[in-house]
Amino acid sequence: MSSDSKKIAVRFVRNVGSNWGGFLFSAIISFFLGPYILGKLGTTTYGIWALIGSLVAYFGLLDLGVRSAVTKFISAYHSAGNHEGASAIKSASVLAFTIAGFLAIVLGAVVSLFVERIFSIPPGSENAVKIAIMIMATNMAVALVTGVYGGILTARHRFDLSNAVNVIGVVVRSSAIVIALETGTTISQHADQAIIVLAVIQLLSSAIQLMLAWILSKKAYPEAKTGIRLAFSPENLRRLLSFGLLSSAIHVLTALGHNSALVLIGAILPVAMVTYYSIAESLAEYTRQLLSGITHTLMPTVSSMEGGGQVDSVKRVLIDGTRYANLVVLPIIATFIVRGDSFISLWMGAEYGKLSGQILTILSVTLWAMIGHQVCTTTMIGLGKQKGIVPIFAFEAVASIVLSIVLIQQIGVLGAAWGILVPRLVASFMMDVAYAKKILQISIAEYYTDAVARPIVAILPFAVASYAIETVWPAGGLVMFFLQVAIAIPIAILGSWVFGLKRHERTRFLGAFRQRMA
Repeated sequence: MSSDSKKIAVRFVRNVGSNWGGFLFSAIISFFLGPYILGKLGTTTYGIWALIGSLVAYFGLLDLGVRSAVTKFISAYHSAGNHEGASAIKSASVLAFTIAGFLAIVLGAVVSLFVERIFSIPPGSENAVKIAIMIMATNMAVALVTGVYGGILTARHRFDLSNAVNVIGVVVRSSAIVIALETGTTISQHADQAIIVLAVIQLLSSAIQLMLAWILSKKAYPEAKTGIRLAFSPENLRRLLSFGLLSSAIHVLTALGHNSALVLIGAILPVAMVTYYSIAESLAEYTRQLLSGITHTLMPTVSSMEGGGQVDSVKRVLIDGTRYANLVVLPIIATFIVRGDSFISLWMGAEYGKLSGQILTILSVTLWAMIGHQVCTTTMIGLGKQKGIVPIFAFEAVASIVLSIVLIQQIGVLGAAWGILVPRLVASFMMDVAYAKKILQISIAEYYTDAVARPIVAILPFAVASYAIETVWPAGGLVMFFLQVAIAIPIAILGSWVFGLKRHERTRFLGAFRQRMA
C-alpha cells in the first residue's frame, strides 16, 4: 500500500471513529431523554412536539445544497493550494445561508398561520404551537448559518471538531431540558409552557454551536477568509448554486419521501398517532446517523481522489464501502426486526411496544435498503455526478407520498411505513445500481455478491442467535436486554470476519494490527 493510500485509510478510520463517537454519545443521551420527555409531556403533547419538529425540518431544505458545495469546493481548493478560491466560496456561502435563514423565519410565520387548520391541535394549545413554530424556525435559521462552518470542517477532514461541536450542543440542550422540566413545577403539566420552553432551549443550544463552529473553522483553515466583495460576487454565487441546486433537489426529494410521514399521519389521523410512529422513527434515525458516520466521510475522500486523478479507485470505494457499511449496520437492523417490540416495551412502555414495534420492523427493512443507496449517493456527489440520481429521488418521493396517503387511510399508521419501504426497495436495488454501472462501469453481479449478499450471510448467525435469545430468554429490563445483545455481538463479529471480509482484507487487517501493537 502506498504512503498516500495509507494516509487516506488512516484518515478514513479516524473520521469514522470520530463520527461514531459523536453518534454514540448523542444516541445515549437521546435514549434516556426520549422516555423522560414522553413521561413528562404525555402521548398527545409529545406528538405535538414531534410534529412541530417535523414541520420545521422542511425549512432546512433552504440549504439549497450549499453546504455540500462548500465541502466539495473547499476540499478541492485546499488540495490544489487555491486559498483565494476557498475564500470566495466561504464568503458566498455565508451570504447565501444568511438569506436562507431569513426565509426560514418568514416561512415559519406563514406555517404558524395555518397550522391549526391542517392538524388536529388540542383546543387551547394553538397559540403555544404557533409561538413554538416561530422559535424553531429561528433555530433553523441559526443552524443554516452554522452549516457554512461545519462544511469547512468537513472539507478539512476535521470530523473530530465537527463532532465536538455537536456533542457540546447535545450536552447543553439535554441538561437544560432536564432542569426546565424538573424545576418548572407546572411546565410538565401544561403543554403550552412545555412546548415553548423546549423550543427556546433548542434555539439557545444552536446559537452556542454556531459560535463554536465559527471559531474552530477559522483554526482548521485560517487561510480561508470572508470578504464582502467575494460574498456579493455573482460568479461565486452561481458556482455554489450550480452545484448546490442539484444536491438541494436531492435533499428536497428525500425530505418529501421520508420526512413527510409524520406530517401525513398528523393530517389524516389523531395527533397521538404521531407519537407511536415517532418512537420507531427515532430508532431508525439513530441508525441513519450511524450510517452517515461512514458515508459522509466518503464525499471529501472521493472528491480528493477525483482531484488527484484516481477516479478508477472510486469503483472500489463504492462496492467495498457498501459492504463495510452493511457489516456495521446490519446487526442493529437484525436486532430491531427480531426484538424491536420487546425493546420499545422496555424503553418507552408496554403500551407502545406492539404498534411501534411493528412500525420499526418495516422501517428496519427500509434502513437495510438505504445503506447502498446512501453510499452510492455520497459517491456520486463527490464525483459531481449527482444530476443523474435526481430522477431516482423524484420517483421515490412521489411514490412514497402517494402510497402513504392511500395506505394510511386503509391500514392506519402502519401505512406510512409501508409507503416508504416499497419505493425505497425499487430505488436502491434497481435504479441506483443501474446508475452506478453507467458512471463507474461496476459489475452488477459483483455488487450484489460482495456488497449485498456477503454481509447478509455474515450477519445471519447473529440474527438466529438473537431470535433464540428472545424466544428462550426474554429480557426483563433494559440492562438485561443490552447484556443479551453484548453476548450475541461476538457472533456478528466472527461472522463478519469469516464471511464479510475477503482473505486479503483479513491479512491486511492482521498485519496492520500487529504493526500497531509493535
